[in-house]
Amino acid sequence: AQAILAQAVILIRLRPSAVGGRRPGHCDEGVAMEATRSIDGISSDVTDLVTFEGCTELRRAVPLARILRSRGRVFADSSGSAATYLLSEPVSRIGVFISYNWSVSRMLKFLALSYHFSFGLASILVLPFALLLGAATALGLLPDVDNSSGYPVGISCRMLCLVGFLVLMLFGRNILAWFGYEGPSVFLDKVCIHQENAAVKKQGIEKLGAFLAASDSMLVLYSDIYLVKLWTVYELASFLSQRDISEMTVVPV
Repeated sequence: AQAILAQAVILIRLRPSAVGGRRPGHCDEGVAMEATRSIDGISSDVTDLVTFEGCTELRRAVPLARILRSRGRVFADSSGSAATYLLSEPVSRIGVFISYNWSVSRMLKFLALSYHFSFGLASILVLPFALLLGAATALGLLPDVDNSSGYPVGISCRMLCLVGFLVLMLFGRNILAWFGYEGPSVFLDKVCIHQENAAVKKQGIEKLGAFLAASDSMLVLYSDIYLVKLWTVYELASFLSQRDISEMTVVPV
């Protein structure tokens, strides 16, 4: 806790306004390094906090589909292993930094992530299916019923499209993974920070600011306890100290 607080104090001083002439939303590792050198009184330790200089192997992310497998099995508990660490891989950039609390149930996190990442995908994929069922109903190949307006309504389209949409929203990412597309890269602490090697784990925790700087955006799975837990408050403060709030999305769980 003391280490996190110390990092938070330094990162809060590394505010976006310190980078003259640059818009906060475009902060990257180079910009962060430039900012650290331009602020009086901040030592080179700041560079270690917000960049992966000299340790790029620690910059890891996991494809979205891997953390959604088996209805988010990775969220079942907070303990990790060498196997969970191998789900992630070294990357040059991270798509989305996921910030959440472990005390929130596995199913709520799975549903929130499925909704955020797959709602649009499911809507697009179910559209051709809906058009096909509508055409089949219009040609009399599928049953319909009369409603109060006197026009026939295709019940097959309504029922099957709803089921198809839910299946695609909840499991579409896993289906696409079968064809080699595992979705955007995300940061999830359990799989991107080694949980068994104490030395590597310490290095990973110290680089949380760097993970945030290397991420294109942040996704907050917001719960009632999100703002009372030191870990998530630190992640939130670190992100806002370097980036613009427009690059953060909040999804309630």
